[in-house]
Amino acid sequence: MKKLKLLAILLVIAMTLTSAVLGLNLLSFMTSDTEIIVSQRIVDINSPVVIKVPRINKYDRVYLILNATAIPYSITVNPKCVLIPLPLDVEGVEYDYAYPILMTRHFFFIANASGSAQIILNMQPKTPYAIKDVEGKTRVKVFEYVESAKEYIGIDTEAVKFAENGYTQTVLATPLNEVIQPDFQVSGEVKLLQGKVSYINLIIMTDTDWYAFNIVPSTVQPNITISFNVNAGSRELLGRTGEFLNKRGLFIALGIGLYSGQFNVSEAARAVVAVGDLTVTNGGRSRVIRAQVFNIYEMTYRLYIFRKFQPTFQHFLLVSALALEVLAFNYVTIKFWKRVKRGGGYIAQAF
Repeated sequence: MKKLKLLAILLVIAMTLTSAVLGLNLLSFMTSDTEIIVSQRIVDINSPVVIKVPRINKYDRVYLILNATAIPYSITVNPKCVLIPLPLDVEGVEYDYAYPILMTRHFFFIANASGSAQIILNMQPKTPYAIKDVEGKTRVKVFEYVESAKEYIGIDTEAVKFAENGYTQTVLATPLNEVIQPDFQVSGEVKLLQGKVSYINLIIMTDTDWYAFNIVPSTVQPNITISFNVNAGSRELLGRTGEFLNKRGLFIALGIGLYSGQFNVSEAARAVVAVGDLTVTNGGRSRVIRAQVFNIYEMTYRLYIFRKFQPTFQHFLLVSALALEVLAFNYVTIKFWKRVKRGGGYIAQAF
């Protein structure tokens, strides 16, 4: 009887220790299942940017965030067998307008095998604007355009996929982050260089709504410079006037729209636009958003690695040990119970 009691006590201790070690292993994974890398690179558009991904395991997720003021020409991975781009698109969502996600660009990958990998970016020039698709899908190229010694930001946008309504819209957004005062106004100039646009709108994005003012109509012809001035007295597309006053302005944007019905089947749905300096006046202060294009610039990126739990040999060993210990304890308990019952006593008396 004493041997059974000693064996039962030892088994309880063993089960407790095994459970504790297994729990600590699982807790360690839960507290370290995400790795975050924040780094900066000097980008020269003539050379690729290589981002090294630490060793990953199969089915790990990799999430890359870039500033949206620069657009990659292309993104590749090396080796291709280790990291696969996921077919996820977080651009073109209406509520992007009102959230900081508008100023960032996102790319997702999944590990197809264990190993190390590289993400290779071929970058375009940087501008003061976050350039994003908010309707449909376009291919955008950024370039520097100079006319009569005046600098412009060149935007070459070509429709890849129209939205269900037949439109695409690409926005060039810059932060405002000010309460809009009665003297608020935005002035500047744009020019259609090639192709056709359905519209170019100036958009004021607030914390509650967004307001679009048409500054270039669909009838505009190439090589005509259009100057504009939008203020509290301007009437926006929904007929509202001055409703944005005293609201918090989050972004100012230019929206370039293409419409499928404007283009023939054999014609590329494309527009090339030049954007000049933008002057923003609010609360008695003015600032100028220069039409600058940078071929060499500093880029910050964030790399998130989400580890997928994968049991190791140690986990299998611990679970097997715990299962055997539980079976042994049950066996000893039954054996002990039978002996006590055979002796006509109680378990409490046996102890």
